[in-house]
Amino acid sequence: MKINKQNLLNIKNLIEYGSVTEKSFKNKEIVAQLKLNGAVIPRLKGSIKYIDLAKEENIFLFLRNYDYLIDSVEKLDNYIEIFFDKKVPRDTIQQYHNNSKAKRSDSMHGLYVSSLQKIDVVLDGNTISILPNDGLGYFFFHTQKVEVSKSTVIVGVENYQVVWFAKRYEKFFDKPNILFVVTTPYMLEWISTLENEYIHFGDYDLAGVNIYLNKVVRKLLKSKKYSMFIPENIEQLIVKYGNSELYENQKQYKNLYSDDVDVNRLVEIIRKFKKGIEQEGLSLLY
Repeated sequence: MKINKQNLLNIKNLIEYGSVTEKSFKNKEIVAQLKLNGAVIPRLKGSIKYIDLAKEENIFLFLRNYDYLIDSVEKLDNYIEIFFDKKVPRDTIQQYHNNSKAKRSDSMHGLYVSSLQKIDVVLDGNTISILPNDGLGYFFFHTQKVEVSKSTVIVGVENYQVVWFAKRYEKFFDKPNILFVVTTPYMLEWISTLENEYIHFGDYDLAGVNIYLNKVVRKLLKSKKYSMFIPENIEQLIVKYGNSELYENQKQYKNLYSDDVDVNRLVEIIRKFKKGIEQEGLSLLY
């Protein structure tokens, strides 16, 4: 896919201002791809359709998927300035058309949570209520002691968008007392103390499976029940909507074996079709 100057400017505005109208993109395929890879979230205000920034690094993943070596706003600025200057040598332009490694950002030290129903938690000995509210999550600093009832089902997620917009994933979890928690180093230490049921809701790629098997499961020593949520039609979803670059960038994850046959089947599907799909995309596919 070739992306023209105006659409690149729209992408820049999306990153810098956090929101743009869908109609600003003349190429609607760009909007569709950004939605599918979890980079943006659709929003309707009156009759106007907007897309809001959800995951900045996925913007650059989208660009790299079409061979643009752009991984920052500064490089995007430079590309727009250089590429559309007819006097710039071809080899200078070519510097922006290779693959590069995705960047990662560190998270704050604590728990990011949200819920599908009203849930009471005990924070430093005081009971507070987590209320479901689309676009809102809660953060508990690591120095605070957070306690939940044993009936609370912990759903670990990899991406903050799921916490902010938990209601969009309600159809996947029909259990009561669901508490979404972003997977961070502190969260992994926190769940190691719990006996609660744990469900991992991660990305459906090799890196996502690796996080579940080698980072999460090892911490669930006290949990009486744990599993990875995998849609029944995951094979069809990966075939139709999967991203091949996710697979190409994750070939280093080998020996991903689980006692859970469903997890092993997921790994087989990912390797068979050489594609992966991120969890945010599920809310747009149902």
